Amino acid sequence: LFFSDNIITWNRNYSFFREEFFRNIVSSKYFDQVEKSIIWRTYILLYFSGLAKKINGDYIECGTYKGTTANSIIGKIDFYDLGKKLFLYDLFEWKDGDDHEFLDGHKNLNLYDQVKKRFESFPFVEIIKGRVPDSFSTALPDKIAFAHIDMNSAEPEAAAVREILPRLSDGGIVVLDDYGWWDYSDQKIAIDPIVAIHGLSVMELPTGQGVIIKYT
Repeated sequence: LFFSDNIITWNRNYSFFREEFFRNIVSSKYFDQVEKSIIWRTYILLYFSGLAKKINGDYIECGTYKGTTANSIIGKIDFYDLGKKLFLYDLFEWKDGDDHEFLDGHKNLNLYDQVKKRFESFPFVEIIKGRVPDSFSTALPDKIAFAHIDMNSAEPEAAAVREILPRLSDGGIVVLDDYGWWDYSDQKIAIDPIVAIHGLSVMELPTGQGVIIKYT
């Protein structure tokens, strides 16, 4: 029986729990209960990020927050061997009137500095503070192999997809964290027409994620 992250299933193999990597996540004191509860989402994210290893281009994440998912991606992918970079975008703060969701981590006024410290030993990581898509003008790879979008807000997510898809390599993958959640229906409504312009579609998963795979 699996009961977490608004998912109830039974009579499944739950194969990812046989991997030490994921067992360590749910037993680690460094992951909070929310992060442990989205283990199935994390498994899917890491699976698709792994598929993109041989695709031309770099990796990006829009909505890095505390850097937990980015750190998990680094744990599964050898960026040194691949010669790829990982670009992380976030405001790393919340102010009155902001559209994006207020999270507990936003109480930490040093969130940006802590995330920088978390990744300071990884020279392939570039952290860009600012509002997407404006922050893309600071740094955005010409070729993108994989993108993870999780900003809990329709406007920047749609803008990110609009900028990313023309740069997404053939076979490149975009994982949308909020796409299938009813409370975030605005994301689906905003993103679907943009994806359709490129002759593509979004696959909605039971985890609430959406997946775009670019084939020309």
